[in-house]
Amino acid sequence: MQAATFRPLLLFVLAALIAACGQLPERPSGPGPVDPDIARAAQLDAAGDHLAAAQLYRALAARTPAIDRRARYLLNAAEAAKAGGDWDGTRTALEQLSPMPLQPTQALQRTLLQAEVLLQEQRASEAIELLGGMPDASQPVTLRIRHQTDAATAYRQMGNLLETAHTLQNVDALLTDTNERLQTQTEILRSLALLNEQVLIQLQPSPPGIAGGWMELALLVKRFGSDPTALAPELAGWRQRFPDHPALPDLLSNYQQRLQGQLQQVSRIAVLLPQSGTYATVAAAIRDGIVISSFEIAEHRRPELRFYDATDPAGIWPLYTRAVNEGAELVIGPLQKDAVSQLLRAGELPVPVLALNQVEMQTAPPQNMYFYSLSPEDEARQAAERAWLDGSRRPLVLAPQGTWGDRLSEAFEQRWRALGGQVAATGRYDPQGHDYTDTLTRILLIDQSEARKNEMQRLLGRQLEFEPRRRDDVDAVFLAARPVQAQGMRPQLQFHHAGDLPIYATSDAWMGQLSASQAEDMKGIRLADIPWMLSGDNAQGADDSRENVARYLPKSASGFARLYAMGMDALRLVPHLKRLQSTRYESLDGSTGNLYMDELNQIHRQLIWLVLDAQPEILGYTPRLDLQGGIEQVAPALAPAPPSAPPPPST
Repeated sequence: MQAATFRPLLLFVLAALIAACGQLPERPSGPGPVDPDIARAAQLDAAGDHLAAAQLYRALAARTPAIDRRARYLLNAAEAAKAGGDWDGTRTALEQLSPMPLQPTQALQRTLLQAEVLLQEQRASEAIELLGGMPDASQPVTLRIRHQTDAATAYRQMGNLLETAHTLQNVDALLTDTNERLQTQTEILRSLALLNEQVLIQLQPSPPGIAGGWMELALLVKRFGSDPTALAPELAGWRQRFPDHPALPDLLSNYQQRLQGQLQQVSRIAVLLPQSGTYATVAAAIRDGIVISSFEIAEHRRPELRFYDATDPAGIWPLYTRAVNEGAELVIGPLQKDAVSQLLRAGELPVPVLALNQVEMQTAPPQNMYFYSLSPEDEARQAAERAWLDGSRRPLVLAPQGTWGDRLSEAFEQRWRALGGQVAATGRYDPQGHDYTDTLTRILLIDQSEARKNEMQRLLGRQLEFEPRRRDDVDAVFLAARPVQAQGMRPQLQFHHAGDLPIYATSDAWMGQLSASQAEDMKGIRLADIPWMLSGDNAQGADDSRENVARYLPKSASGFARLYAMGMDALRLVPHLKRLQSTRYESLDGSTGNLYMDELNQIHRQLIWLVLDAQPEILGYTPRLDLQGGIEQVAPALAPAPPSAPPPPST
């Protein structure tokens, strides 16, 4: 997390730790003069001249023959260089330390420095592996706190919020300063509150203990945090259930103050959606979702919604201007790509816009223009990441002919190359057909196997007992398909000797539930979907679960279900846009996924993975690889947008 969020805690804790244990004091070594540079280096470091101190410590190490003292000077040099932002200096000192035998405390300090270098390089998983488990209790408490703080930072970088919270609980148990504990506990609560409610409910430990108390407290904050009157009795009941919980009395007020400081309050919102034409049905589902979401907000805080007909993309600029002149403090929409592009070309906008589509950008967008959509390309990229994490390195890609298939196959392949892999082959099938034999035999190289058999029979002059074989250099399949194609494709892959290959798909492959025949034919397909499609009647303990909403809006259970959820999240995003923009480590638990923002103000959805069956198996969220070092970002860097540009023509 950047300085505005998680790093203050890390810096706050580590500042005290480094002061306590970073520069180990020089012990008298017997009779003889004491090198004045020892005291001088410590003075420079204490005065904030870390780089000069690091240089002096390196010089001391170079002229000190005793291994124990030389190691101490190199550790001090590494600490001082790190404090001064000279990570190359830290690496150099650590390299010099690597062959030296160290005392246990020195060895732990070296490990912490090495892990902090990895964290600086965004190599979080390597840092976790290096850190290992909790240090022995015989080690100084300052180093144990630092170890667990580093581990929490690593888990945060990986997007593993649950382990972040668990590790910070270890930090809290070791701290004695009330202010430090309050900051740490605020981060524990904040990390858990970013998790989906289903996850918090399903992962409750038994018996609950301290960890369960934190998770239940996070649930209360998520459900009642915006209404202090409703929250107060819930907290009283929580305290009765967890009388010995370590949560400090000031925690909730501190958390609320911090959260409110990050939220953007808006009292009047304009919604620009088409009310007729091609997009009217889609827009109506999104509109209904927005209205549903508005009733989640306490009446005294509920923003006024004004709906405008944005059917004509060419008239979007005058419509936006009219909405602003009529008092809109923020605009949701437009929906059509052409309309979004016109607003994008306008440069800086008088009031923020949350566009409901994504478009190609040549320059960075205006700071107050955001983009949110149910992008199938996002899902294809997540399928690539899931397959990569599962160990696949040479997948096949199967996509339908046409623009939609082009988009998904290209998104998957681009992400796969960015991860360092190579797609073995891509096959395109007829989406109107039901027999995919030609595509499958070609992509699996079975046609070549058949050709070899025919040639051998011709040469030998007799029939051969022969079982065609598929290629053996592939280990997975990415399938871009609608439900009908997905149901037909898996049995045919099995018939063509590829039933052992794991199949990854997007949410388009199913409608949220399976018939008996679909469950049989599609069993084992792995796909990601939005939390709302997986929520049961009481899954989230809220009135906006999918089944509850379907009672009042039957169409919300149809093929437009995800659009209702999109509308709900569009309104939920409004107060959080600036918070999400502040750092890519921030996220919002939504009906369409765990939402986060990239450097181009595009909202991405971290989805929940499942394995299809009669009762689908929930696998949970995929870790965000964009938070780990060495992985190319989803959004490419673009040139800054000009400060202003003429508005698009109104005709």
